[in-house]
Amino acid sequence: MRYDSINDLLVTYEETAPEELSDVEYYIFMFLYEVYEETPYQDIPDAAFMFIELDGWQGMSFRCGVWQYYENGSFEKGKLERAADYLRADGEEKWAEIFSSGIHDYADEKYQVETDTFPYPEEWLNDSDIIDDWIYENEIYISEWKRRLILSHKDEILKLAEDNKGELNYDHF
Repeated sequence: MRYDSINDLLVTYEETAPEELSDVEYYIFMFLYEVYEETPYQDIPDAAFMFIELDGWQGMSFRCGVWQYYENGSFEKGKLERAADYLRADGEEKWAEIFSSGIHDYADEKYQVETDTFPYPEEWLNDSDIIDDWIYENEIYISEWKRRLILSHKDEILKLAEDNKGELNYDHF
């Protein structure tokens, strides 16, 4: 049943209007997250890694500000750079530049102090505001890019569904 459910999800994803893609992306994210939650980021295949990262990047921006995505990601050395490098390799120079502008050393011990405010340099937070604005202005483009990424790796995603028998229920697709 898992394979059929994920296949139905991917068909729905392919047919969904651009402004409604986030409704389906949640389920793709949850499936990929379930499969790879215990896997070191270096070992996650590119398509799954990029979808998980960019969906998290976009979602964090909308929920609470993208700086928290960068703060969390900075504790895994090389993770954010991997995403930026992939974007560059895919010809997304502007996007890679925007994405990279938020990569700072949030994990530095001097910032790991208990305070009522965030001790990060104001410049970093300003960079995050610019990134948040860019994400908002490019929401549909980002979602369409993620859709192309997933659909161009459909066979790999279906193989994951076949190999990983999880608890998530996708039967409503």
